[in-house]
Amino acid sequence: MKNSTLSIFAFLITISMFSQKGKVLQGDWKSISNIMKYDLEFNYSNVAIPEFEKELDYINQKIKEKEEDKPGTGEIWKQKYFSDRENHFEPKFITSFNKRDEQKVNKDFDEATYIMKVVIDRSYNGWNVGVMRKPARIDATISIYSKADNSQVFSVAYEDVRGADAMGYDFESHVRVAEAYAKLAKSFMRDLKKKG
Repeated sequence: MKNSTLSIFAFLITISMFSQKGKVLQGDWKSISNIMKYDLEFNYSNVAIPEFEKELDYINQKIKEKEEDKPGTGEIWKQKYFSDRENHFEPKFITSFNKRDEQKVNKDFDEATYIMKVVIDRSYNGWNVGVMRKPARIDATISIYSKADNSQVFSVAYEDVRGADAMGYDFESHVRVAEAYAKLAKSFMRDLKKKG
């Protein structure tokens, strides 16, 4: 019984991993299939947070909650909220992207002739309380620009990209969100390989 439950769980995870499809906004996959190296840039300037009008409202609400619970922890939470992007989310995207094919991305590929801009449109941290959990979710737009003239050659949008540790050990929000970034890269590379 335990083995069949695990098999069903693994099957559902597999289905969810491969159900994410991008919506091409400009260009086509073939136009970027021969690009081997991308300089990489992330943009969080207009992130939407579910149930909040602005990201700043969410940040202020969390700071207030932390301070009420334990004075002095609000500012610590805020610093971690922003540092998680560079320390956890972006490295997870890069690692997931680079292990899948010959094409590579990094934030210091200055010699690359194309730049990949990843705009995070929406972010939800999810939660895990042991017996119940909800995965993190992100919406993102990935666009490719030529560095020569800053012209956009391709753009694709992904919605509801979900992230969770398969074994359930994602009690920290940055772990869940980082997994969503990894899945975003995986989805992009899968679509490129399939359609490029």
